[in-house]
Amino acid sequence: MATGVAPAPLPHVRVRDGGIGFTRSVDFAKILSVPATLRVGSSRGRVLMAKSSSTGSDTMELEPSSEGSPLLVAFRVAECFDKIRVNPGNFADRRAQFEQLEYTEDDYQKELEHIEKVFSPLVEKCKQYGRAMRIGTNHGSLSDRIMSYYGDSPRGMVESALEFARICRKLDFHNFVFSMKAKAGEGEDGRMKSAIGIGTLLMDGLGDTIRVSLTEPPEEEIDPCRRLANLGTHAADLQIGVAPFEEKQRRYFDFQRRSGQLPLQKEGEEVDYRGVLHRDGSVLMSVSLDQLKAPELLYRSLAAKLVVGMPFKDLATVDSILLRELPAVEDAQARLALKRLVDISMGVLTPLSEQLTKPLPHGCVDKALVNVDELSSGAHKLLPEGTRLAVTLRGDESYEQLDLLKGVDDITMLLHSVPYGEEKTGRVHAARRLFEYLETNGLNFPVIHHIEFPKSVNRDDFVIGAGANVGALLVDGLGDGVLLEAADQEFEFLRDTSFNLLQGCRMRNTKTEYVSCPSCGRTLFDLQEIAIMGCIVNGPGEMADADFGYVGGAPGKIDLYVGKTVVQWRGPLTP
Repeated sequence: MATGVAPAPLPHVRVRDGGIGFTRSVDFAKILSVPATLRVGSSRGRVLMAKSSSTGSDTMELEPSSEGSPLLVAFRVAECFDKIRVNPGNFADRRAQFEQLEYTEDDYQKELEHIEKVFSPLVEKCKQYGRAMRIGTNHGSLSDRIMSYYGDSPRGMVESALEFARICRKLDFHNFVFSMKAKAGEGEDGRMKSAIGIGTLLMDGLGDTIRVSLTEPPEEEIDPCRRLANLGTHAADLQIGVAPFEEKQRRYFDFQRRSGQLPLQKEGEEVDYRGVLHRDGSVLMSVSLDQLKAPELLYRSLAAKLVVGMPFKDLATVDSILLRELPAVEDAQARLALKRLVDISMGVLTPLSEQLTKPLPHGCVDKALVNVDELSSGAHKLLPEGTRLAVTLRGDESYEQLDLLKGVDDITMLLHSVPYGEEKTGRVHAARRLFEYLETNGLNFPVIHHIEFPKSVNRDDFVIGAGANVGALLVDGLGDGVLLEAADQEFEFLRDTSFNLLQGCRMRNTKTEYVSCPSCGRTLFDLQEIAIMGCIVNGPGEMADADFGYVGGAPGKIDLYVGKTVVQWRGPLTP
């Protein structure tokens, strides 16, 4: 498929003799080559094509054409507009039918030769008219050939685009850009996934243009784009980063999670350490002393189930808490509430100073929180024997300081405990440096990503900042959990965002997830009301990873999928 790109509504749009006309004053227009079977109201099996009007006219028209191909439409677009978009999966390469194909090297090369034969005339046309091209791949429209060779993966999207780019280079055409897109969904989930995917690249200084695809009115996509752009610009302006280091351990072409060693139970220990962290990713929350004074409300806030007032862990219950201040010795109610949390294997982290001045009975605290200086001074040795430690680090410590970690066992690490935005140290880069050190030295401690946001942070900035600064690491398999803090935000919002972050990084699933695409003109039904799937062009590919798919196949009709198999074809929109 080849398209131009256009804002809407277009000024001076008019219809004439069944064609759509518009003035030359518009900068761009969007033209789609749509399969004849999908044309709304068309009984003649025709596609849309662009046609320049007579010399001197101020209009260009879209009019019904005889049976045509995407290449014919693309030629007309290239003649009329400054920039065209080519989707490799819909242009010369057949969109996926979810068939597992076996290719020899010769077979694969023949396919590439076919693509070059079909694509080259368009490249020459763009050279002739001085046009620009956007080579844009969609996760939902990769070909069977690409998916059979590279899997249904981001690398497949990249390779699909590079195949077309190599043809452009070979023909001495260099006026092109790339775009890669996958659908994000709506609301906080959509913004979180966009931040994870796009923010990850921005933190590395990669990318020139941002598009966020949300299942919301198009204008709602502008704000998260701006927030992401501001995040990337801020990082670039400050030149955030970390001292240079050689990175050898991180995997670039396949995913392999670094799973920290979860706490093991030792004989004679009163606290059950086996549940304080979760194997698929842990959520930690900061709890105040005042919250301990209302136990049942606190248990509910932590998403624990209550049975006769007693808490029990559930699927999406917080795993551990950070308690910066311990209750006074005489505050029996608060101490009992804390003991009941420990009894259900909820971890409790408290500062070293609090444990030394307000000691709790042995077995009531999971870990003592210490920094590098306290570790260096040996102050932690004043604690009762067997007390486990949680060490706070920034990631940019000297290697001499990091070497202190080799002398302690059974620790959990909290990475980046400094307030968000106060330092020029790049969190992503400093974290990679720390993980490189841990892997090189065979230290398999679990690492929790800790970010403390400023008091006045906007909710969307919070979601996007967490996705970009933490999600960028989790999607590379670096990290075992999150601790997000923001003083002005509701406790439940912080908790839910933490779980959404883990699920968005494909770590810990705690809720049903609806995969959906933007509400574009090809959807053919009210997507926001249905909130499941999208159009026939990209829909089948986008829902391929889901258990169930609901795809608009024709006006007023839907196709139902179980996995990648159609179980109902062109069914009614409503029962």
